[in-house]
Amino acid sequence: MGTAEKDETARWYVLSANYRNEVKIRDDLRRLGFNCYLPMRYELKERRGTKRRLLVPAINGMVFVKNIKSAIEEYLVTTKLPAYFRMSGISGQKKPIVVPDRDMENFMRVTQQVEENLTYFQPDEIKLRVGDKIRVHGGIFDGVEGVLMRVPGKRSRQLVVSIPEISAVAVSLSPEVVELVDQPVMKSADIDGDLKSLSELAFRKLFAAPDRISQENEYNILVHELRRTLQRVQPFKGYTAQREAELALAVFMATKALDVDDQQAAERLKAAIGSLKDTSILRLRLQLYYAALIPDAALKAVIGEKLNGWMKAPLSAQQRRFKEEWNQVFGQPPQP
Repeated sequence: MGTAEKDETARWYVLSANYRNEVKIRDDLRRLGFNCYLPMRYELKERRGTKRRLLVPAINGMVFVKNIKSAIEEYLVTTKLPAYFRMSGISGQKKPIVVPDRDMENFMRVTQQVEENLTYFQPDEIKLRVGDKIRVHGGIFDGVEGVLMRVPGKRSRQLVVSIPEISAVAVSLSPEVVELVDQPVMKSADIDGDLKSLSELAFRKLFAAPDRISQENEYNILVHELRRTLQRVQPFKGYTAQREAELALAVFMATKALDVDDQQAAERLKAAIGSLKDTSILRLRLQLYYAALIPDAALKAVIGEKLNGWMKAPLSAQQRRFKEEWNQVFGQPPQP
């Protein structure tokens, strides 16, 4: 019988530790010459009626250690401290979790900044696949790679660095130090969400005040996100006239926002307009953006006359929303 070959490559492993023993295990490992890491953060603790700011483990019951597997196994057998490998079941077999060096480096670079306002998440608390991969240039996080995304409870977008199955940490970041890392774009797996996002991104790029975008330093990020969302949505065709109209409108707006001369998108929008009833508010919306972005002064005048004709009767909720949309696009009500 053959013997299993020993893995003599030093890797980052995750050890589980009983609560309140993380620091003891870290110190014990360091005493024995192991390379280990325990993320810490400040917390206010009250002792004997006095509040003190103390460093405590940021992730309960977990210590990271780098060495060959056999050396760590020997430590776990001989130590009197409660520690054992954290196991992964993703592949169907229980194996010690191994963290790639690059993931660990990114995680340590962020979590070592204990004075920063860091937010830790469990893996199932945040959808890490949603967002753009970024690399940071400059500042304390220079060289860190992660995902730029909106996270629960945060108003601004955050840099999120994660270790699968273990933890994720988020921190606010100045957009001017962000470089977006191109990744292959797949056909949308969430067409409803991407369609809504594409329309909102295109509208903001086309009609939001340029100085506001500039002040937020988000212009390049906005354009990149718009381009990638368009690539995910563009292959889809509508299975009903209404669905095709929604897709055609979003794609048309996005191409105009990106300053792409896409005659096919304009023709698709015109065909979608022709497939809808004259009384349809959706048809009016398509005509509105066609008139604004082609531009078409005659069509704008026709739509304006229709809006003015509505004034003779109370407006429906859809008519009120369309009137507000007209004002946002053209900046003023239609002239009688």
